[in-house]
Amino acid sequence: MSYPSGAGGGRARLHWGWTLGLTGLLLAGAAAAALHSPWLKLRDIEVAGAEQADVAGRLERAGIGPGAFMIWLRPGQIEAAVRADPWVAEVRVQRVFPGRLVVEVLEHRPALWAASGEGWLLVARRGVVVEAAAEPGAGLLQVQVPYPAAAPGEELTPPEWRELVDLALALSPGLAARSRVTSEGGELWIAAEGFRARLGPPVDLADKGRVFEALLAEGLAVGAQIDLVAPTRPAVFLPGAGVEEEDQPVVEG
Repeated sequence: MSYPSGAGGGRARLHWGWTLGLTGLLLAGAAAAALHSPWLKLRDIEVAGAEQADVAGRLERAGIGPGAFMIWLRPGQIEAAVRADPWVAEVRVQRVFPGRLVVEVLEHRPALWAASGEGWLLVARRGVVVEAAAEPGAGLLQVQVPYPAAAPGEELTPPEWRELVDLALALSPGLAARSRVTSEGGELWIAAEGFRARLGPPVDLADKGRVFEALLAEGLAVGAQIDLVAPTRPAVFLPGAGVEEEDQPVVEG
C-alpha cells in the first residue's frame, strides 16, 4: 500500500517529535537524578565573622543542615534567617558545589549600655539593640536617660540616641568606660574622674564629649564646676569662685 507524500512526511515529523520528547524526558530525569545525588548534598557549613551571633542556631531553626540537597538551598532565604539575629549587621551566603555552604557575617559593634527598666540594653553604633542584660558590661559608656526602651533587634531611631552614640564614640575608650550619662531636670549630665559636667540638651554631644575629655586632661581642681552647654565656649568654675548654685552645676569632688 502506498501513502501520499504528505502523509509520509507527517508520520516522519510525528516520529521525530516523539523521539525528541522522549529524549528530553530522559535528559530531565537524568539531570534530576544527578542533582539529587548524595554527591550534591550539603556536608560542610563554614561560618566566618560571627563571634556573638548564634548563626548555627539560626540555621538549625530554619531547617538548614548537613544532608540538605544543595539545589534547594536558597541564599536569600538563608541570609534572612541569619539576619534575624540581633548581632548581625550584614550577611552574605554562598553555595559552593558540590557540598559546602559559606556564611559570612559582619556583626554590629557595641557603643554603649543604656538603662531600661530593671535591666540594661547594649546599643550598637548603628543604634540597634543587640543584647539585654541584668547588669551593664564593662568597657563602654553607661547611659541612664528616660527615653523609650526597645528590645534586642530593634533600632533606636529618635535623634537623641544617635547623639548619645556619637558621644560614646567621641570619647576615648578608656574614658568612655569610666563615664556615665544621666538626665536631671530635663538636661543631660556626664560624670567621670570625680567630675560632673552639664551637657544640656542632646545636641552636639560629640563636641561636648571631646571638650570634656580635653578639660579633664588639663587637670582640673577638685570641686571644679563644668558647663558644656555651649561646647565652643566651655565654662569651668573653680571652687569658692562665688558661682550661684542655682545657675551653675554642683560638682562632686
